[in-house]
Amino acid sequence: MKKFALIIMIFATLCGSAFAQKKKLPADAKKAQINLPGWCCKSLNPTIENTLAYERGVISWELDKDHKCVQVVYRSKKTNPDKIEKALSENGVLTEHYKANPRAVNDLPKCCQPSNRGENASCCH
Repeated sequence: MKKFALIIMIFATLCGSAFAQKKKLPADAKKAQINLPGWCCKSLNPTIENTLAYERGVISWELDKDHKCVQVVYRSKKTNPDKIEKALSENGVLTEHYKANPRAVNDLPKCCQPSNRGENASCCH
């Protein structure tokens, strides 16, 4: 019985390490930082994550709440930072170069809407 348990543990360790290997990035993979001055709290994270998850060519991303930005790894043959930034703004996220879509801003959590944060509502229109 001890041998069987030992074999199972070794097998599980080997399988786990095989899956833990880093994925190879495509040759056209690039990294960009997109500033999000409209980021207010973690309530906005699902909107950002859903937008990036469905944006064609985006491989991965990492939100940086301290610097109000997102680091994005993307395929340069399929998208670029401008397209990614525009997609975020269309979903209500104020970015450095694009104003947030006013209709999408209304769908954001109440705490993330500019008028509810004490900001001028026109900053996102």
